[in-house]
Amino acid sequence: MKKTLLLAVLGAMLAGCAHQPVYTAHYYRTHKTAFKKELAFCAKAEKLSGSEEKNCQTAHRVQSDEEAAAGLFSGGTNNPALLP
Repeated sequence: MKKTLLLAVLGAMLAGCAHQPVYTAHYYRTHKTAFKKELAFCAKAEKLSGSEEKNCQTAHRVQSDEEAAAGLFSGGTNNPALLP
C-alpha cells in the first residue's frame, strides 16, 4: 500500500515537471532571448502540445506587431509640405 502511494505521488510530481508554462506577449517583448528561441523552436517543430501551440501563436503575434511598428515609424517625413 505504501509503495503504491509513493509511486503515485512520484508519478504526479514527474508529470508536473513536464508542463510548459504559457507565456504572454509582454513576456516575449521583455525577454528577447526567449522570444528568439521560441520562434526558432516553432519553425522546427512538427507537432506541438497545447501550451507550445499557444506560445508559438503569441510569439508570432509579437513578431507581427513589431514588424508593423517598424514599418509604421521607419522612413517617411514630418514635413507637412511634402505630405500628400
